[in-house]
Amino acid sequence: MLGNSFDNKFIKIKVLGVNTASDGELSGGLTALNFMLEKSLPGVNYLAIDRHDKNNLVACKAAHKFRLLDMADERTLIRNLRGTDLIFVMADEVWENIKAVAIAAHCAKKSGATMILIAGGNFQDAEDEIIFDAVMKLPSEDFDTNAAKVVETFIAAMTLPGYPKLDFRTFAEFIKDSASIVGYGEAKNSVAFAANRALKNLTSTEDNFKASTRILFSVTAPKEKFSLDRAEKLSKLVKRYAPAAEVSFGFSVDDLLVRKVKFLILAAQ
Repeated sequence: MLGNSFDNKFIKIKVLGVNTASDGELSGGLTALNFMLEKSLPGVNYLAIDRHDKNNLVACKAAHKFRLLDMADERTLIRNLRGTDLIFVMADEVWENIKAVAIAAHCAKKSGATMILIAGGNFQDAEDEIIFDAVMKLPSEDFDTNAAKVVETFIAAMTLPGYPKLDFRTFAEFIKDSASIVGYGEAKNSVAFAANRALKNLTSTEDNFKASTRILFSVTAPKEKFSLDRAEKLSKLVKRYAPAAEVSFGFSVDDLLVRKVKFLILAAQ
């Protein structure tokens, strides 16, 4: 498990990749898992989900694999998810197999964990079919690498040292029962560029972002990129897009990024 230095709490994280392609193919949900497994983040458990062909699961490198064909399969998955604090569900081209995505999300919610959906491709009207605490919408192009980056940045924001620090409890309380939306951006050497890319992602995919009343953002970068003055400027930048929002923020130090900056933003009404 990953240690949280802020409140001395250990959080348990699981990542579900859902295959939405047809038989004999591997979609972004499972290829995103494979991409993350190359780095093998310590303490994170990876689960592969499919409803089509077990051969799809064979091609995924995750140790835990589930076929959701009936209620017994769903109960097995829920048992395996219980005791988890945070679950990510990754699925590309959601409408290609929305039933599989909806069932996986339902099982995640039944486990009692906070659940964040990373959805690729056409997501129009899917909100009515899938239950989630927070959602990020991504294009299908490069979904696997981008979904993996988003999940990794969430984990870094909660577990790396930093000040002011956003811990798991802060994230969980923010998104609880609010159907939050998520934006992500990264850039070389520039926090402002990373922030602008995340805001562009949100404004291009979410019509209601301007009506947000609460916003939480986190910057992950080498230590020298941080300052409260910079955070205040970022807060003003965010409020240009959502003038009525109350804005909170946190930093996470990752000197291994060298010149890279990652910006994660959550918004809720």
